[in-house]
Amino acid sequence: MSDFPMPDHYPPHLTQAQFQEFMELYAKHFDLLKDIVFDAALKKVSRNDDDTKWRVEVLVNGETKVEEFDKVALCHGYQTYPQMPRFEDDKKFEGILMHAQQFRPEDVEKYKGKNVVMVGMSSTASDVINNILPHASKVYLSHRRGMYIFPTWRDNTPADLLLSWRRRQSGFFLQRYFPSVAQWCGDKALDYLMRSSWGKLDPDWRILPSPSITLSLPGASDYIIPLLKAGRVTSLHGIKRFLGPRSIEFTDGTILEDIDAVICATGYTADLSVAPFLETSRPPTYSGPELVRLWHNIFPPKYADSMALLCHSAYGKNNGFSFNDVQSMAVSNIFRNVHPLPSLSAMESDVDKHHAWLASRWAADKTEGSFDRSMVQNWKFQGFLHEAAGTGMESLGWGLKGWMFWLKDPKMSYLMNNGIETAHAFRYFETGKRKTWDGAREAILKANEAVKQFPIKNEDDLPEYRKEMIMIGKEGKN
Repeated sequence: MSDFPMPDHYPPHLTQAQFQEFMELYAKHFDLLKDIVFDAALKKVSRNDDDTKWRVEVLVNGETKVEEFDKVALCHGYQTYPQMPRFEDDKKFEGILMHAQQFRPEDVEKYKGKNVVMVGMSSTASDVINNILPHASKVYLSHRRGMYIFPTWRDNTPADLLLSWRRRQSGFFLQRYFPSVAQWCGDKALDYLMRSSWGKLDPDWRILPSPSITLSLPGASDYIIPLLKAGRVTSLHGIKRFLGPRSIEFTDGTILEDIDAVICATGYTADLSVAPFLETSRPPTYSGPELVRLWHNIFPPKYADSMALLCHSAYGKNNGFSFNDVQSMAVSNIFRNVHPLPSLSAMESDVDKHHAWLASRWAADKTEGSFDRSMVQNWKFQGFLHEAAGTGMESLGWGLKGWMFWLKDPKMSYLMNNGIETAHAFRYFETGKRKTWDGAREAILKANEAVKQFPIKNEDDLPEYRKEMIMIGKEGKN
């Protein structure tokens, strides 16, 4: 988080428990627990009868409560509602058929000696496979098309360190002014990274070619490709239909007669049913799913000064959870009238333009179930939020502010542009629109110093999951 560094003893990539611990440390440090109602489930948000406040209905410890608020931000996550594919004749199947959201590591014993089909190649699919592989008799990987899959490490260096503010902004420049060039360069770069990360890929796996990064997000997995190479996981085409209690036909005609479980790691979408006030529409010549009318995928135009939905932008984050700080600053500034809103007609016009862009994305990739309505144009989405949040990151650009900052502090200018991309930069510049953090400079310097340990030369010093990936990779070569 921008004003709360992670503990020094944390590894480059956190476990689930460490991430939860960090969030709890953050909440205690800023004394937030007193303002949180636990064991509460949001049921619905609507306007009250005279349209002056928001009526929030929640279930607290099994009891329904209704309260009214002036302003509301819905932060229940864009990975809330599981997207479960529909398979022909699935009622014939007598084994386990479920979404990966239902999977629990403590239940792995139920897969002992079983034949399991994992649908999808996402990071979640990789996690589930890792859990069941030591117990299952056979694990298959079923997917309809290719996907860019990258390891979390590259040459014994965390892959995150490939990115910097300067590289990201250069990409945004191309996306804004030369979108076709940006797409071509992005896809070619990802093709290169795939081949240099994994070496030769068996064409029968159909990992490549992958849909363009402008249509489908890449996955992060240290295991899927090494396990395929080692023969411990078998690649299959997409599921066509179920033929019987344990029998499945795949789209290439393959039939397996002994499948005990099918687990679908097929993604999520935000649960927008809790916000029935949202309006939807469809652009001309577009026949895809209805599109929610949200300005910058966050604000209902009519209620932009009092309602924000931080659950409908699966794309657009620059460095994961830390970008949520920028979003929260932006929403706060808009709700407090620190950042002015355009007119209602201007916001509606912006939504229409965004929906036209979404329609072009849908037309470019009509693979069933693949279109994500929460897509954003990254350069526009992030640019707006940084401006509204008042992060001052324009002081790292090539304009006058950028050169003035370089003249004033060339070391920090270089590190913040080309060094470690850290959220502490969002609290560095004084802009008058949000609080700075006195520790930002020290935290940025410390982060850049810490990464000098990479690449790690002694394999014994690597995290256990990285060692395991290397070992599986060697098994695949042999």
